[in-house]
Amino acid sequence: MNVYLIQSTDCLIDQAIQNAIVVAENRRTAIKKFSKELRRNPDCHQSYRSTGFSCKKININKPKMLIQYGGDTWQFDEVEYEQE
Repeated sequence: MNVYLIQSTDCLIDQAIQNAIVVAENRRTAIKKFSKELRRNPDCHQSYRSTGFSCKKININKPKMLIQYGGDTWQFDEVEYEQE
């Protein structure tokens, strides 16, 4: 299994899912699961478009920290640091 971070490329959409973490066999399956959630979720009004979302595989075998900042930088950004 792999871990994928799916993020909206538009922070201004009301009633939208901005970020999701999906565990799946591959990227295609992760996007398929996320797309299904968008269709079924009554709290969001959006559908999956490749231009509307980014999908990044998270390597869990390497130390990593992802931080989400507020304001215009709503997406998670990877923090680089030396391994302790």
